[in-house]
Amino acid sequence: MQQQEATMQIQPRADGGKSILIRKSDGTEQRIELSEAGDVITSTAQGATATLVPPPIPAPVRRKQLPDGLVDMMGIIFGAVTVMSLGTPLVKAWARRFERRYEVQQNAQIEQRLAAIEQAIETVAVEVERISEGQRFTTKLLADRAPAEMEQVR
Repeated sequence: MQQQEATMQIQPRADGGKSILIRKSDGTEQRIELSEAGDVITSTAQGATATLVPPPIPAPVRRKQLPDGLVDMMGIIFGAVTVMSLGTPLVKAWARRFERRYEVQQNAQIEQRLAAIEQAIETVAVEVERISEGQRFTTKLLADRAPAEMEQVR
């Protein structure tokens, strides 16, 4: 007696899956239907049919809900930090500009006062020179008169 070997045929299905037909050497057949993903859909052996239900698709994992108002609060915090980090240098630059303008005005006033003081000092110097000239003149007159009077005293 001659033994037959088992044979297997694989055929594509219209839904993208595969159908496998196995003929065993004892004459029995087994048919296995596979889905496109490779899951077993049905399996029949010796006239009995077993339908396998694919495992349920797990529900997507839900993330924890953020507390109400957290996103708004974070937006306010990040906005405040941004305004402060950008605004502080701008305010400092504006303040320096304002101070410089005030310093320029003060410098102009100081220069005017120094010019007035310089002019007053020059005027005083001229007057002192005139007084010195007058004193020299008076001293010379007194010195010229003194010998004549001294001769009378002798």
